[in-house]
Amino acid sequence: MDGDLKTRAESQASICSVFANAKRVMILWSVVEQERSVGEIASDIEASLQCTSQHLRLMKEMGILDSRRDGQTIYYRIVKNGLTERCQLMLRASQNRMSERV
Repeated sequence: MDGDLKTRAESQASICSVFANAKRVMILWSVVEQERSVGEIASDIEASLQCTSQHLRLMKEMGILDSRRDGQTIYYRIVKNGLTERCQLMLRASQNRMSERV
């Protein structure tokens, strides 16, 4: 296998592994429309600030999220690379699936 192809495949697999965690998927849904503070995200996903911060750090390191600081508050948003549209599709698909079960 071509070294470049292998590197790209490993990178993509690493990014995909981020989405194997339900809390991280919930984080994406939380920030898909607009940036949110760490506290808002923690509330949305029903997790502690510490747990939420760990997930956010990993997602930022993977290039999925970006952040900005405003005073003592840190806001997170999805990096604009087509991920926003994919997250919206995932959310709609999940909502449709849940409504079919009811």
